[in-house]
Amino acid sequence: MAFLLSQSELEKEIKTLFSLGLSGNAKDFFSWIQMEVFRKFKDLPNTNLETVQDILNHLQSNEDIVTNPFDPREYNLSEKSSLARKVGSSEKYVILGALEYNPMQYVRTRLDYFLKYNLVIEDLRMDLCIATVEAVENAAKYGDGLNVEINYQIDKSKLFTIEVLNTVKDFNLEDDIQRGKFSSTATLMRGMMVMQKLFDAVDLEILDNRKQAYLKASRKLSLS
Repeated sequence: MAFLLSQSELEKEIKTLFSLGLSGNAKDFFSWIQMEVFRKFKDLPNTNLETVQDILNHLQSNEDIVTNPFDPREYNLSEKSSLARKVGSSEKYVILGALEYNPMQYVRTRLDYFLKYNLVIEDLRMDLCIATVEAVENAAKYGDGLNVEINYQIDKSKLFTIEVLNTVKDFNLEDDIQRGKFSSTATLMRGMMVMQKLFDAVDLEILDNRKQAYLKASRKLSLS
């Protein structure tokens, strides 16, 4: 039986997502609502894509959100939105790593919002978002689909640090190759190479006793 989520509760959840800096299309917000409800209550909500789209249209009519000029299907906070919140120098949250919840877009847009309001220049924001998406994608591909802990901050010396912790699932490299997949090891290393290029320092540790992967990376910031 689906988790019962009223219209007002659904609208509140969507508003919260926007206040966190998220942006995306109706399908993105639908998947994030599913993720949040399942993470909290271990069940999927009784909502649908059409209802989510209706709420987005309502928020747009109130000028709380606007469409992206480069992609009219994507919604962002408007400059004068009542949903905007103050942004600090650190954020810590938990997402689900299953790909159907689109965790990469979730973290990318939330991180970009965080960096923008901490006055990080656009080119550097792009680098950090690309590198972080690689980290989250690895967590999604090689994790168990459950909790992925995200923690990032900017310290007083203007050093950006991010930590990603997730449980690693068991996978068999030979089985992957026989099914025609690209080598899992090579895919993981490609992601690490991107991160090593875009971060100043990257450290990935596999905690065998807990079957967890812990990634920590950092980069010195140039502020506008």
